[in-house]
Amino acid sequence: MSANWTDLGLKFWAPNFGLLRTHAMVPTPVVLKDCIKIFFSSCDAEMRGRIYSVDLSLKFPYEVLRFDPTPVLNLGETGCFDADGVNPCHVMIVDDVWRLYYVGWQRTSHDVPYTLLTGLAVSKDGGNKFDRWTDEPVLKPTPDERYFRTAPFVRRVGNMFEILYIGGDRFVVDPTGKLLPRYSIRKAKSADGLHWSSPGEDVLLPDEGRGEIGFGRPRVETFPGQDPILMVSVRTEQTYTLMTCPWDEGPVDPSRLAPVIDTAGQAWASEMTCFGATCQIGERTLLFYNGNGFGRTGFGLAYRDLTATEGGFRTT
Repeated sequence: MSANWTDLGLKFWAPNFGLLRTHAMVPTPVVLKDCIKIFFSSCDAEMRGRIYSVDLSLKFPYEVLRFDPTPVLNLGETGCFDADGVNPCHVMIVDDVWRLYYVGWQRTSHDVPYTLLTGLAVSKDGGNKFDRWTDEPVLKPTPDERYFRTAPFVRRVGNMFEILYIGGDRFVVDPTGKLLPRYSIRKAKSADGLHWSSPGEDVLLPDEGRGEIGFGRPRVETFPGQDPILMVSVRTEQTYTLMTCPWDEGPVDPSRLAPVIDTAGQAWASEMTCFGATCQIGERTLLFYNGNGFGRTGFGLAYRDLTATEGGFRTT
């Protein structure tokens, strides 16, 4: 385990009922006055994802306070870019309106199994229900990003908005004959966070010599008293690994990427760690992340810089 993080392992299990048949993917935390609201995606029996939320305790952030099995964002209309699934990726509040930047996926053909594009939904009731800002992706396909403009992370930089995302236009064939996506991390700017420059500029390219084919969910994270870091899931043909490196606004030096946590011996995350996101509770930094099968069993929790009262978190 990293010296900087204490890993508590799997702490929220995929509900496994109704439309939430499997997975609790891409945990996306928002800290409120009385709870941590986590948005996540679960899949039905046909592996179509919808977005739900669960409210967790601020003191013990794996204790469920409230959970409503009604989606906060449902599937898109037939034929739309998000007709077969939606995953949360980033939430920001602008002028009291919650903006949910999400991944929309659509199954297509044998040669192009699916597309992954960025959508935007908004909420005026504190994140209890979201409505689509538009039925089209806010990051529209471009000639070199035909299939993937996805995994958005949005932040303010000066008087502009900046988005980090995953972009690409091809699939590669793994040794078993399976088609896998290949994509890089890119960024773009916007005056309003709604309309984005195109195309984006490269931030990090996969190293095919090391077997990398892409990345998952890039985020710029800032911990108290520390310089910003990039947190990203590095993808190979076999697995994902949650990693970080220093962030200085420019292209990333891949040699500085380092694993975040070691989940050896934990069956639920023995094959991969991915899709991490942090939030701050006082002096505690919390990290929510997924394990095997892109969050097939649920999501886990790690923490760092804990100012302990009552000896820290309980482990059960």
